[in-house]
Amino acid sequence: MSQIDRRERLLRALARQPVDRAPVICTGGSMTATPEEVVALSGYTLPEAHCDAEAMAGLALAAARITGFESVGVPLCVTVEAEAYGVEIDLGDARTEARIVREPFASVVDVVLPPVADLLRRGRVQVTVEAVRRLAATAGDLPIIANLIGPVSIAAAVVEPTAFLRELRTKPDETAALSAHVTDFLIAWSRQLIAAGADAIVIHEDTTTPALVGPRTFEQAVFPHLDRLVAAIHESGGRVLLHMCNALGKSAATVARLGCDAYIPDASLTPAELRESLPDVALVGNISTFLLHQGQPPAIAKLAARLVGPGGVDVLSPTCGMSSITPLANILAMTGAARQHPIPSEEILSDV
Repeated sequence: MSQIDRRERLLRALARQPVDRAPVICTGGSMTATPEEVVALSGYTLPEAHCDAEAMAGLALAAARITGFESVGVPLCVTVEAEAYGVEIDLGDARTEARIVREPFASVVDVVLPPVADLLRRGRVQVTVEAVRRLAATAGDLPIIANLIGPVSIAAAVVEPTAFLRELRTKPDETAALSAHVTDFLIAWSRQLIAAGADAIVIHEDTTTPALVGPRTFEQAVFPHLDRLVAAIHESGGRVLLHMCNALGKSAATVARLGCDAYIPDASLTPAELRESLPDVALVGNISTFLLHQGQPPAIAKLAARLVGPGGVDVLSPTCGMSSITPLANILAMTGAARQHPIPSEEILSDV
């Protein structure tokens, strides 16, 4: 196969089409590519880059160049949506991730829903859109990935999470109304992100996973909103990657029905078992972030080589959020291993 650029390689891998080798990416969002050592080398600072489009795009692009990741992803945190809904946020710094400090509502019945048009103008929503627009002009052949927190996970951040999870069962109509409103917001925002130049959007549905809420509640209270969001992103021309922690269990068939282009699994799951439950979905992952934080480069390179080999993943990536003190040498061991293991030509031809 002739040389292909980084965007084409990723898009072909997501479509499970032949590639010369597996791409190696870090999506952004909860899979941040900017640990402290990378930020220090980038020429940018946090939390300033969370709030300024030029700095957000610049840090994302610098991170790709420093680490060898073959993508750029924004935003650089997971708090943009919650902030737009009035959640109190601490933006942290290079060593401390941006985080939710306090939810504004004790119960879903107390929530006041602002117009979607207002949400699109709040906080850092348009900062992220402008960052994507700047990356589209500066990132060359690096694919641009935008990140959204899943609709029901955002709803669980607007209301005190324990109360919200309880009310998924005790107040299903009210929680559904909030989740539907969040979905409307995410659809409108995702359309802006794709129009600005995003090639793919990752949905991080980390709070209301099947393992946490159970397969029945996931089917009834989470799936409908994810399904509508995925369909809208596809209609706008974007690819969809879904990340959830822990095992899918009995919900694997439900997740398969979403029609996502790719799934980013928990590090505890193997590509082989995921191929059985999600046969038509590209697999992205699944380098343990604990290994990246605490391991040694040879072990990381060995695991990466195995994952991009026969029976492995379609795209190599950290499986979830890297620690802010993840050593750069460990990241380089992962990205370097991907480049050193091309797919044999006979395997490429067998897939055509």
